[in-house]
Amino acid sequence: MRSFLALGIASLVLGARPAQGATPNAQLETTPAQLVVALVEDPDFPPLDEKLVQRALKYAESQFGERFGVAPPSFEVQYRYSVSRFLDTYAIPSDPKCKNLYAARYRGGGAAELLPHKAKAIAFLERWPLDALLGFVAENERPGIKTHADIYELYVKRYVATVEAMKGLKTPAGTALVEPGTSAERSFVAWMCALQRQQDFDVILTNGFILADLSSEPHPHAVFGKAKIGGIAASSPARRALGGQALLATTFGIDTKLPEFDELGGKPATFEERAKILGAYLLAHEIAHALYGIPDVFDHPPGCLMTSRPGATYRDGLSELEANKAPCPKCRPYVEARSLQDRGRQALEAKQYSTAVRQLTEAMKMIPKQFHGGRKRRMSELTLLAAQAMEAQGKLPQAKRYAQLAVELDPFSPEAKEFLDNLSPRPKPPLTTLVSRTASTATASVTR
Repeated sequence: MRSFLALGIASLVLGARPAQGATPNAQLETTPAQLVVALVEDPDFPPLDEKLVQRALKYAESQFGERFGVAPPSFEVQYRYSVSRFLDTYAIPSDPKCKNLYAARYRGGGAAELLPHKAKAIAFLERWPLDALLGFVAENERPGIKTHADIYELYVKRYVATVEAMKGLKTPAGTALVEPGTSAERSFVAWMCALQRQQDFDVILTNGFILADLSSEPHPHAVFGKAKIGGIAASSPARRALGGQALLATTFGIDTKLPEFDELGGKPATFEERAKILGAYLLAHEIAHALYGIPDVFDHPPGCLMTSRPGATYRDGLSELEANKAPCPKCRPYVEARSLQDRGRQALEAKQYSTAVRQLTEAMKMIPKQFHGGRKRRMSELTLLAAQAMEAQGKLPQAKRYAQLAVELDPFSPEAKEFLDNLSPRPKPPLTTLVSRTASTATASVTR
């Protein structure tokens, strides 16, 4: 049986007035993100060039604004760390926030080590239609792919072999590229933990190698490719500029001379091309994950910023972007939903409460089902804002209902829980207590 709250959210979404679609090139009103940047340097790789960083950030700004028809983000570099200091400070396996991540970290033990995470991995792969994943499958193997479980078996075979092959590779400093059995220093899981725990920055730029080693979330373009991470948009609850997420992008794939990880077709990149790949191709892509919830896609039109096309190198991807300047129409609903959210928040702040509720419910209806960072979490944010608008209008029963929906959608949201608690009437103290206080107190004050 569907719960009352589940029925409620269905009525909110299905009952909203359909949003009017804008043309892909129309400018949308959104709140520009102001992002704090940290540089994290691994001494075993070519150093981060600050001129390159600043140029890349400019490309990220312009590319993001052009591709989505919005006001671009802004960046301010405020921190610099060594990778050892950064991970020692933030990537703490014993922290409850990180235990599940480290429990699913691949340590190079082969297919048997991946097996306990099979169900979660298949569920993760099911976020993409099966047809969209077939691009990662060789033509002669495609007849045997009937289900996502078949895709999973192929992933296991390829991924284990890829990680095994990289164990003998060296960094420019002569150290081992990865040692998954003994070290988490170049681990995607460790970086995810660090982003989850830190409170000071929205964007990290690094120069190091990052192994795709989260067994419960096998990102197709990584695990079917070179098992490396070029960028991350991950949970970082203390940072609000990107809605509780933070980003990472690395220059490793741009600068490495290891042929196994060549992203440039054997031809070194110029300064401008390096800056474009880092800013326009990698960083702008990750910002769109966080701000708009657009997932990695494999079936959008050529030139889509969010495409991670099977077999494509960074140079291939950048060339395709530059050859196809038009914004992607399939990404537009995500951007329009965020625009409605921002406008709803602004209406709430301007005390235009009915307008706020209308725009927020339209945003709920527009959010696509496939959503990076958790569709329920974004729906909870929208529902909580609607609850606040209802409370401000004095519609307390409706406000409480919306707040209950927000908590059901995201039980880990402290904002939703606090708002609901403040709406719920507190029990009256016993009469004897009231009498006692009255008898002993000459004056009283009433004080959310």
